[in-house]
Amino acid sequence: MTRDDIMRLVIEAGGVEGEELDEHLQPIENSMFVEFSENQLKVFVALIEVAEREACANICELLATEKDIRLDYVAAKVCAATIRARGK
Repeated sequence: MTRDDIMRLVIEAGGVEGEELDEHLQPIENSMFVEFSENQLKVFVALIEVAEREACANICELLATEKDIRLDYVAAKVCAATIRARGK
């Protein structure tokens, strides 16, 4: 998951982004500070879980289309469906 993906989910969950500062109150390069309420944090975690499940399921489906990999097509599809079902 890229930084942009994470920030999209932060915003979707209602979190607030800010700059992370060092001990001299200078912005830390390539870092971020995010603030959530307890409920917003729960929403963010749920969004991350959905995104990660979908990414894993997509890998299973990709394997089902690869001809060089010795993975049964049906097994790969079942794998993808099982991962997606974990969120239901």
